[in-house]
Amino acid sequence: MRPLVASPVWTREEDELLLALVFSGTSVAEMAKRLHRSKSAVYHRALKLKIVLAKSRRVKARGK
Repeated sequence: MRPLVASPVWTREEDELLLALVFSGTSVAEMAKRLHRSKSAVYHRALKLKIVLAKSRRVKARGK
């Protein structure tokens, strides 16, 4: 069984950067890259801070 590895605690500076990135229209993937976090971590932190993230702009091609 693998040991659980805790993620680093979010700092106030990271929370502020997350908020700034959301307001600038940055994608979740780019936010994750800039914050050195997973996309899942960004989604969960935004949820905890009651920040609404925009839906993905990627559109699936029809019939493919």
